[in-house]
Amino acid sequence: MSISGLHHLVLFCADTERSRQFYEALGFSYLRGYDGMHWFSLGDAELMLHPADPGQKSGLPAIHFATPDVDALFARARAAGLQPVDHQNPSAAMTEPVVRPWGDREFELLDPDGHVLAFTQVG
Repeated sequence: MSISGLHHLVLFCADTERSRQFYEALGFSYLRGYDGMHWFSLGDAELMLHPADPGQKSGLPAIHFATPDVDALFARARAAGLQPVDHQNPSAAMTEPVVRPWGDREFELLDPDGHVLAFTQVG
């Protein structure tokens, strides 16, 4: 069980279309879009532009780390007394990583300063 690198960085944006144009103008390579979200190539990782939720401050990132065994990392986090969370259902206790609509399995942790760290195994 290990963390093998950066999977993707999520930037929450007030206007993802405007942000997409900005990153394209800078020369970022566009990969795909879905439901107001946009992905760009970032070396071996990706940059994702995500619409900020109402009342959410835009500009705060979520960092997704790649792992080849999300279940083992989940077990390690829980054994260390850490509390995995699911940003789509923050009040529910997690008993295992979740499968996202795009097929990735992941869980998230909040670091001591509230930064969202997601651990992702590509589906």
